[in-house]
Amino acid sequence: MPWKPPQRPRWLERLNAHGAAVGDPRALVSLDPEELLETARRSTGLEDFGGEEWRAHFEVFVEALERESRLHLAGRLVTRAEILRTLRNRLQLADLWRRRPEILGEAIHPPIFVAGSPRSGTSILHELLALDPAHRTPAMWEIEHPVEALAGDTLRAVGDAETTFWHDLQPEYEAMHANAGDLPNECIFITMHEFLSDQWGGCHNVPTYQAYLAKADQRPAYRYHRRFLQTLQQRERAERWLLKAPSHLFQLRALFAVYPEARIIQTHRDPLKTIPSSLSLMGTLKWMRCEVSDPAAGAEASAAGYAYIYRRQIEQRAKGELPDDRFVDVRYADLVADPGGAVERIYAALGWTLAPALRRAVVDYVAHKPRGAHGVHHYSLEEMGLDPVVERKRFAFYCDHFGVAEER
Repeated sequence: MPWKPPQRPRWLERLNAHGAAVGDPRALVSLDPEELLETARRSTGLEDFGGEEWRAHFEVFVEALERESRLHLAGRLVTRAEILRTLRNRLQLADLWRRRPEILGEAIHPPIFVAGSPRSGTSILHELLALDPAHRTPAMWEIEHPVEALAGDTLRAVGDAETTFWHDLQPEYEAMHANAGDLPNECIFITMHEFLSDQWGGCHNVPTYQAYLAKADQRPAYRYHRRFLQTLQQRERAERWLLKAPSHLFQLRALFAVYPEARIIQTHRDPLKTIPSSLSLMGTLKWMRCEVSDPAAGAEASAAGYAYIYRRQIEQRAKGELPDDRFVDVRYADLVADPGGAVERIYAALGWTLAPALRRAVVDYVAHKPRGAHGVHHYSLEEMGLDPVVERKRFAFYCDHFGVAEER
């Protein structure tokens, strides 16, 4: 049975009707690039966005939004708010760095990046490793308001409301992915500021932008990412940064170009589970904002893309094109079966010792966060139009290489 989007909340349908009533929601909510830039300037009283290279990425994205996305009224409102917040942050950060240039001289100790395909356990592992007080993670609210965060936590509640509003747009989303302003969040929300981020593509039907993103040099995004971390360090410091995004898996050479001493903790799970789960998640994210969403249409390309990335990474690590000794591989099945043991093995691989109290904290955290607490995320290969036999054969090399067991 093909994938079907969830029922939209009644309040959202009623709001979107206002867009239909005037013929086109674009008449009510502008996404004109020059108007967005001018509104951000006017709202901050600042002019300098910091460099010019990002403008090309911004323009490709906004043009694709208008031509391809078919945003409904609520989608236009949410997307406009996110773009304006991102532009305001660029203005405020450029101003901060001009006034306090010493920030950009801050040392970034070799960070830890959690990476792996979406739905392979990256989020829960990130949360478990964040229990260590030696680790500094970027919370969603301070990513959304980096300069204001330096002055205090007055916008913490605002950031939490912005983040959890995703559940209001589509309640089923809460069963798919945890969201809260205080949770450690993904680097894609930082690289959004360079307009080189899977977050922009993941929430909108923008194939032109996605194709552009796949070919773009990602080093500017990671350089901006580094400056962002240098800024957040002004609010709170720790021994090292603990960071996470599945998309790092696709940009490892750019990551190591900016963070040559980084360590990568890579999660591995049966692709016959991760691929339909991530397609279902992406389909729901787009349905929150767009009139149509059809994740099955891109399912074959997605599966082929992951197979290509996995094969290329295995080859690059074997040839030394990626530093194999900087990776720690973690199987999802092991993490689920014994979280404390999995974290202990990660620490040992990194040359650290996991204190007994921290091991207990890991076990307690998982015990108080049971799977399915907010509902069950249902998905299947078949609803995405994929054949399990074909996919099992396609990914046999990956499962064999990393010892990934077949999930039932």
